[in-house]
Amino acid sequence: MRRTGYLGTSLVLTVMLAASALPGLGQAAQGKAPQLRTQPEYNSYTACYNEKDPAKKADLCEKFVTDFKDSDYLSQGYTMIVQGYTGSKNWAKVMEAADRIGAVSAVDTKTKGFAYANAMVAAQNANNVDKVLAYGEKVLTVDPNDLNTLITMSATIPVKYPNDKTQLDKAADMATKAIAGLQPMLAKASAAEKPQLTQIDGTLHGTLGLIAFNQQNYKKSIAEYETAIKDNAKDDAAHFYLGYNYISLMAQASKDYQAALKAENDAKAAKADQPTIDDLAAKRTAFEDEIRKNRDKAIDELALATAIGGPVAQQAKTELTKQWTAKNDNTTGLEEFITQKKGQIGG
Repeated sequence: MRRTGYLGTSLVLTVMLAASALPGLGQAAQGKAPQLRTQPEYNSYTACYNEKDPAKKADLCEKFVTDFKDSDYLSQGYTMIVQGYTGSKNWAKVMEAADRIGAVSAVDTKTKGFAYANAMVAAQNANNVDKVLAYGEKVLTVDPNDLNTLITMSATIPVKYPNDKTQLDKAADMATKAIAGLQPMLAKASAAEKPQLTQIDGTLHGTLGLIAFNQQNYKKSIAEYETAIKDNAKDDAAHFYLGYNYISLMAQASKDYQAALKAENDAKAAKADQPTIDDLAAKRTAFEDEIRKNRDKAIDELALATAIGGPVAQQAKTELTKQWTAKNDNTTGLEEFITQKKGQIGG
C-alpha cells in the first residue's frame, strides 16, 4: 500500500500563507536610506516596479539588476524578478533566479530567503522532491521558524524517505513546530481566515499521522489522523490511512490470537487445571473481539475514503471490498454502505 504522502499536499497552503509586499521607492536597503543615483537607474527601476504583467516585470527587473549592479535597490530588483517568474508560473526560471541570487553578495539575507522560499514552491510545482528539500533547507538556514517551509518540508520528507527513521523524526519535529507556530494565528484569525488555517492544522496532523504510520506506531497515527478529520471531515487521505492503521492493528491482533489459541490448546493437551484453561480462553476471545472491532473500523474508514472520491478512492475501494467480503462472505450491501457514508459526510 501507499506509504508516502502527496508532494502537492501543502502547495495551496504555502501559497496562501506567503504574502510579501512589493518593495517600492524609499524603503530601507541594508539599514541605510536607498538612493537611485541617476535618471537611467530611476527610470529602469520604476519601469520594473510599475509593470503589472508578471513575465514583463521579470524581464524589466532582470535588465535593471544587470545594468545597475551597484544599485541600492538591487535586493528589491531581485525580489521582483522572483515575484515576476512566480506570478507567470515559470517554475524553472524561479529556481534559476534563486540560485543566482544566492551567489550575489550584495543581496541581503531576507531577499535570499524569499527567493529560496519561492524556489521551494516552484520545485513543488515541478514535482522535484530533491529540490523542494534543498531549497527548504536553505530557507530554514535564513529563518528556522518559517511556517511555510516547515509545512512543506514536513510533508515532503516522508515522500523522499518513507522508511528512514532519522528523516521521519526530523519531519515530525518540523510538523510539531509548525503546529505550535500556527496556534497564535488561529487564535487571532477572523471568521473568514479560520477555515483555511484549520485546514492547515489538519494537514499537519495528517503529516504526523503518516510519519507514525510509516514508523509502525499505529495508535499514535490513529490519534493524529483523528485530529486531522476533526479539522476536515472530508480529508480522504486521513480516512484512508485510518483504515490501514486499523488493518495493521487487526493483523497484530490476529498474531496474538494465534498465539493465544495455541497456548489454550497446549494447556488442554497438558490437562491443565480448568481456571488456567478458562483464563487462556478468555484471552483468545478478547483477541477475536479486537480483530472484529478493528475490521469494522477499517471498513468504516475505507468506505469514507471511497465515498469522498479523492486520489486514494480506488485503492480504498479495493481494500474495502476485500475486508467487506472477509466479514460478510460476499459484497451484498457494499454499495449501499458507501452511499450511506456519502450522506454522513454530506457528499
